[in-house]
Amino acid sequence: MTLVLTRRRLLAGAAVTATAAMTACDDGEGSASAQPEVEKVSILSGAGFQGREAPIFVARSKGWFSEVGLEVQVLSGKGTTSNLQTLAGGQATFATVDVNGAMIEFTRNGGIKDFRLTSVLHQRNLACFVALKSSGIATPRDLAGRTLSYLPGGINYLLFSTYARLAGFDSSKVKWVSNPIATQHAAMLAQKRVDAISQFVPAVESVRTVAKQDLVTLPFTDYIGDLHGSAIGVTTETARNKPDLVRRFNRALLRGLEYAISHPEEAGQIYAAEKETQGQPPAAAVAEVKALRAYVEGISDGPLGHFNEARMAKNIAILQAAGTIPVGLTPGDIIAPDLVG
Repeated sequence: MTLVLTRRRLLAGAAVTATAAMTACDDGEGSASAQPEVEKVSILSGAGFQGREAPIFVARSKGWFSEVGLEVQVLSGKGTTSNLQTLAGGQATFATVDVNGAMIEFTRNGGIKDFRLTSVLHQRNLACFVALKSSGIATPRDLAGRTLSYLPGGINYLLFSTYARLAGFDSSKVKWVSNPIATQHAAMLAQKRVDAISQFVPAVESVRTVAKQDLVTLPFTDYIGDLHGSAIGVTTETARNKPDLVRRFNRALLRGLEYAISHPEEAGQIYAAEKETQGQPPAAAVAEVKALRAYVEGISDGPLGHFNEARMAKNIAILQAAGTIPVGLTPGDIIAPDLVG
C-alpha cells in the first residue's frame, strides 16, 4: 500500500498547525509571539507497554503532539474491556482497544456503549496463541485439554469460543490461568506454568527471547478471517464536543505510526528509552515494530488510519455469522470515521 498521499496529508496538517502556532500577537511594542495553549490528555496503551506501542512514543518524542498543542501522558492499559471501563469512567482521554473486543462489549447485555472508535491502527487482527514447540502443540486442536494464559478483558479470551469453534475443537476443554500483566505471559510459558499464552503475533520474537526455545504460533486470522486489530477510542461526549481535539491527536499519532513502520530501528530505540517502558531491550521493540508493518498495511487501500465502512460491515457480519455478537449492529453505531485526522 502506498503511503505518499497519507504522508502528504499528515505533513500538511502539521505545517498548518505549526504556522498557526507561530502567529504573533503584536501589541504595537514588538511583544513576543503568543504561545498556544497546551492541552493535557492521556492515552491508554493496549495492554502494558510492548513494542507495538512505539508509534505513541515516536509521536511524543518527535514533538508531533506538541505541534498540535497537546501534552500526552501514556498510561498502561489492561486489555479492551478494562480500557473501555477506564475511558468511560473519565480516567483517560483516549484508549487503545481491539475493534472486535469493543463490538463484543458494545453488544453485550449491560455492556459499555459510551465510546466511539475514531482511527484504526491495525488493519488485521494480531491475536494468537504461542506455545513451546517441545509441548507438542502444532495446531489449534492441540489446545484442547491444555492450560492457557489470558489477559482479563483481552481479545484472545473474548474471541476464544469463536476461534475454537471455527478451528474444530471444544473451547470448554481448556483450563485458563489469568494474568493481568501482559509482559509476564512469556515468563509463564518459559517456566511451563502454562502450555500456551495469549499473545499478539508481532510480539512473538520478544517471547522467543524470554523462552529461549523454538515456538509455535497459532494466529486467529487463520480461522476467523478478515478482522480489524486495534483502534483508538474516545467517549461519545469527547467525540461530540471535542472533535478538533480528537482530530489533532489522531493526526499526530498516525504520523508517529507511519514513521515507526518506516523507521523501525529508530522507533524501537525511542520506545526503549522512554520512562514508561522501564528500559526494555531495544532489539525486542525493533523486532515487534518490523513485524507490525504487515498488520498496518496490506488490506485497505484507503489512507492510513481510516476505517473503510464496507470492510467494517464485513467485520461485523463475520462476528454475527459466528454467533459472537447479535444481529443489528452497524458501523455507524461504533465508529466515527470523520474524526480520524
